[in-house]
Amino acid sequence: MMTNRPFKQFLALLTLCISPAIGMTQTYPDRPIKMIVPAPAGSFADIIGREFGTRLSKKLGQPVVIDNKGGASGAIAYSAAAKSPADGYTILVTNTGPSAINPELFRKKGLTYNPIADLEPVALICLTPVALLVKADSPWKSVADIVSFASKNPDKLSFGTTGSGQLNHLSAEYLNSVAKIRTTHIPYTSGPAAITDLIAGRIDYLFYPPANGKPMIDDGRLRALAVTTIKRTVALPSVPSLSEQGYKEFDLSAWFGLAVPTGTPNDIAQKLWTVSKEIASDPEYVARLTQLGIDDVLHWQKMSRAELKKFHSDEVNRWGAIVKLAGASAE
Repeated sequence: MMTNRPFKQFLALLTLCISPAIGMTQTYPDRPIKMIVPAPAGSFADIIGREFGTRLSKKLGQPVVIDNKGGASGAIAYSAAAKSPADGYTILVTNTGPSAINPELFRKKGLTYNPIADLEPVALICLTPVALLVKADSPWKSVADIVSFASKNPDKLSFGTTGSGQLNHLSAEYLNSVAKIRTTHIPYTSGPAAITDLIAGRIDYLFYPPANGKPMIDDGRLRALAVTTIKRTVALPSVPSLSEQGYKEFDLSAWFGLAVPTGTPNDIAQKLWTVSKEIASDPEYVARLTQLGIDDVLHWQKMSRAELKKFHSDEVNRWGAIVKLAGASAE
C-alpha cells in the first residue's frame, strides 16, 4: 500500500506548530490575572474594578489581583498595560478620561501610550454622569435660572472643577457653549476642596459625581439641578437630565470598561469579551451598581467586538472636539 510520507511529515510538523497555541487558549487562564486600575485604592475606578474583578474571578476560576497605578491622569496605568505581555494575564480598567479625553488634552505635551493602537477593548461595564450642584439655599432653583442670570451677567457666576480637562470642567464649558453663556472657571486640586467652597458660597455651582454628592444632598447642604446623561441616573432618580431641560445634545458621562494589550490572542480576547458581557448583563451585578449609585450599561452589551472598537475611536473624536471647545490643555 502506497503512502505519501512527505505529506504526513508536513502534517505532523504543522500539528507541532499549532498545538501550543491551541493549548494556550484552551487552558486560559491557568494562573492569576492582574487587573491594573488607573487610580488609587478607594477611588471610584478602584471600587468598580474590585466589584467586576470579583465576578470575573468566579467566571474564570482564577484570582483577579488588583494593581492600583494612580497618577498622571491615568497615563501611568495605561502605559504599564500597553507594555505588558499580550497574553491575557494583564487587564486594564479603562475610562473616558485616559481613553478618550487625554489624546486631545495632552496633544501638545504628548502621551506615553495610544489608547486605540496599544489596547484592545473587551468590555464596557458601567457609567456615571456628573450632577450640576448648588448650595441648598442658592437662589438658583433650576438650570434655566443659572442660564438666565449668566446671560444678563457674563462672567459673574463661577463654577468649580477638579482641574482643566476633567469631566466636570468639560461639562461646565459645554453648557456654556450650548446655552451661549459665559461663566468663570475656578479650578481646585480635589473634589472635596471644591465641595467645601460650594457649600460656603465661594463658588456658585459645580458638576460632581452624583453618588459622591448624594449624602450632602440628602442632609440638606446641597441641591442638584440636573445630570449630564440623556436619561436620569439611578443615584438621583428625581433629578432631571439636561436633555430633559431643553439641551437635547447634552450627553456627557464617564464610562468604565476593560481592555487588554493589543496582540492578545483572539480566542483569549473573545473569551474575556463573552464573560464580561455575561457579568455586565447579570441582574445581581446591575443591582449592586444601583446600590452604589452607578448606572449600568445593559444597552451597550449588544455591541459586537468590532462595534466596541468603533465606539472607542468615535469617543476619542467626540471628546477631542469637546476639549477643543473648552480650550483645555494639560500644559
